[in-house]
Amino acid sequence: MSAKLRRCALGALIVAGPAFAFCAWAQQTEQPTTTDRTPERPTATGTTRSPATQEEERMPHRSAAEHRGAMQDITPEKFASEAAAIGKAEIELSELALENSQDEQVRAYAERMVKDHKAADAKLKKIVAQEQLPVSRASDPKHEAVKRKLASLKGEAFDREYKKEMAKGHDKAVALFEAASQDAQMPSELKEFAASTLETLEEHQEQAHEMQKEGA
Repeated sequence: MSAKLRRCALGALIVAGPAFAFCAWAQQTEQPTTTDRTPERPTATGTTRSPATQEEERMPHRSAAEHRGAMQDITPEKFASEAAAIGKAEIELSELALENSQDEQVRAYAERMVKDHKAADAKLKKIVAQEQLPVSRASDPKHEAVKRKLASLKGEAFDREYKKEMAKGHDKAVALFEAASQDAQMPSELKEFAASTLETLEEHQEQAHEMQKEGA
């Protein structure tokens, strides 16, 4: 290349240099715009979770006690009414068992149910009268339906349904009496009744589930 050509090329570079430098600086400083959206977090499997899902994961799970909120928020009137209804159901269904079942285990269990629940009901009636609690003793439609169903059964079919109802009924009874025994607002005599009866109900519950398992 001649000296003249080299001088022309050098001049062009000098003139164009600032423009190239400006373009390079603009490319380095220009960044893509971002939004306020919380970035999704990768999971162990490589997928991503949305911000809403991430927020749900930060929330504590409900405890078992919270799932039984209705039982925890109980009044003296509600406890007395439900306890009376449960006791009546256990007695009436067990009296049917003594009429319809030939199974010695079922009959022995039914005899205990009648004896224990009649004794508990007598105590409850006394406390209700002392506390002057308005307690309804009207028949529960669901219980009446169960009673009609059991009355139509005999033998193994009756035993199977009776065991199922005893297990289910005592699950409810134990939850109810446990809640009442721990309620600070419950009148002292009603609270003591719930606590003292709870142990017997838990024995009933355990035995009912054992019978149901054996007959399955």
